[in-house]
Amino acid sequence: MKAIILASGVGKRLRPLTDQYPKSLLRVGGKTLIDYQLEALAKHGICDIVITTGHLGKKLEGHVRENSAVPVQFVHNPEYESTNYIYSLWLTKGLVDDDVILLHGDLIFDSVLIQKLLEAQGNRVLVNRHVLSPEKDFKALIKRGRVIRIGVNLSGPGTFFCAPFYRFSKADFLLWLDKIEDFVRQGKMNCYAEDAFNEISAGVLLRPLYFKEFCMEIDTKSDLEKTRRYLQSESGRAGL
Repeated sequence: MKAIILASGVGKRLRPLTDQYPKSLLRVGGKTLIDYQLEALAKHGICDIVITTGHLGKKLEGHVRENSAVPVQFVHNPEYESTNYIYSLWLTKGLVDDDVILLHGDLIFDSVLIQKLLEAQGNRVLVNRHVLSPEKDFKALIKRGRVIRIGVNLSGPGTFFCAPFYRFSKADFLLWLDKIEDFVRQGKMNCYAEDAFNEISAGVLLRPLYFKEFCMEIDTKSDLEKTRRYLQSESGRAGL
């Protein structure tokens, strides 16, 4: 199993915190976001890891090389200021040689979610039916047990909060990357990678993996504060 961590973004909504550090090097509970992720992956035996970099990429790379117990490959997106992570993901295509765990570098989560993804059958994405979906976050439209669409602006029946945290077979992930390549060739690089997936969802079976555990994408200072409060609680210390 290979893990791909998307960590190329600028983190504009977290400025000035991200003026000097990439978002994945922000600290909560005494550790950086990337430290939490790498430790969680290694805990569950995933040691084949690719990280995409962009904004202040050398700082991220240096931190990981100095602190990570597992070797990491880095893929730099030189166009990070003018593209979305769809382009960063496309740059990893030549490294996909196994089934994939894909996650964003600004996620913090209970590490048991990796175990659940590994134990699940088939392609999966984390979906929580028990929380209100923040306007800024992804939602999944689910029909008859399969994910039909993923996007920020979805609403209505069958639509639930969706974390950008996936498990894909190698074959189906490459199909997604092929569609992403079509987008890149057309110059559509400021949209989400999920926009490309939505065009192939009828032919690629993606099922929800329902969860209730802690999982948050840190986009704003408010998200940071919520996460810090969680980690200070007894349940937070036990789960992460």
